[in-house]
Amino acid sequence: MERASGYSLEIVENSQLALLYIQASQQSCLALQRATRRIRRNVRRSDVVLLRGTNCIILLPATIPEGAQVVARRVYALLADVEFEMQLMYDSAAFALVQRLQNEHPLTIVEECETSWKPVSVTPYISDQSSLPYLAFLASYPPPRLLHLFPYELAHRHRCVPVGTERGVLTLATCKPLEQDLISHLHDITQHNIFQVRCEVEMIEDVLKYWRSTVFWQKEKSNSQHV
Repeated sequence: MERASGYSLEIVENSQLALLYIQASQQSCLALQRATRRIRRNVRRSDVVLLRGTNCIILLPATIPEGAQVVARRVYALLADVEFEMQLMYDSAAFALVQRLQNEHPLTIVEECETSWKPVSVTPYISDQSSLPYLAFLASYPPPRLLHLFPYELAHRHRCVPVGTERGVLTLATCKPLEQDLISHLHDITQHNIFQVRCEVEMIEDVLKYWRSTVFWQKEKSNSQHV
């Protein structure tokens, strides 16, 4: 990993901006430095990872809130060995924070070798897109309240599972992009806008297995209460 100082805010100040602000404890300073390497490999080339002591800033230019939330969940999973707090900011608040930290002390850009770069998109799915945001980890299984938003039969048939919801947007993990007709159908059923992320088929199968066992256990519990 190479590092370069003198980051300039001018490269993004005229575009829509989302920002993840991570504040680690002093005890986690070294762990945060290691984690920035993992983070750098899991964001887009156009995103910027900045580090200063126990502070890490991830700039996400031209990113809508739904896309930033997907990145935040991914980054959260990459900080398992770090004691930290994380904030998500947008536009003017994001610019103000970067400017303030820059004025206090130069920020360092976290870079990586070309060979280890993994491209990741954080834009919502459009019919002519060939890639989806990549979901590498799930910190935990989806809670029952989330699973109840989506019919299991459709999840099993189309190999897609709900992994998050926020402000009327339901995030679905899938192995391949869903057709627009199906997305419209899912929107009608769930009454949520659909945001897709890509994951490995093993993650889908694992969540479906957990989902089946959860539904079976709840049915058994309900039946026993009525006996």
